[in-house]
Amino acid sequence: MIARTLLVGGSGSLLSLLLLGAMTPASFGQTPLPGGFEISLLPGFTYEPKQGFDSIVGEIAKKDGLKIQFEMGRIPAGGLRLGGDFVNQALHLPEKDRQWLKEQTAAGGRKIHVAYSKEQLLIVTTASKTEGVNFTAVAKSPGDVAEVLLMVLTLAEKKPKADK
Repeated sequence: MIARTLLVGGSGSLLSLLLLGAMTPASFGQTPLPGGFEISLLPGFTYEPKQGFDSIVGEIAKKDGLKIQFEMGRIPAGGLRLGGDFVNQALHLPEKDRQWLKEQTAAGGRKIHVAYSKEQLLIVTTASKTEGVNFTAVAKSPGDVAEVLLMVLTLAEKKPKADK
């Protein structure tokens, strides 16, 4: 019950702790994602690229378990918005449809928004100056919320390999 209070309602201490973890550099064992990103997956989870029409999409899933979909798009510099352009889904979830919404700025200025809907849809949105990513998952338990956050908050831009 304490975990439920911390994750879904109450003070948000665990959520704050997990968001703080997003401020640390990428860790060993990252899984490459399109767009020059990488992410650390928990044991039992795999990444599968999907076919997107005008954006980069994929799925992170555990066999017979939690599924996290993601969509990446460019952040327009102004002017005409295109179909594959990034839209912050966490901020666009209407207040009447959500249980909560949290925001944090990670290292390097990357903004993170986390929203949890009344239908148990967890939306984690993160954006740099040029690229944005929306992660969505049906998170039916505090454990599901924790697993999603523990993975998606490790998202980092790949570091160039040093020449030897």
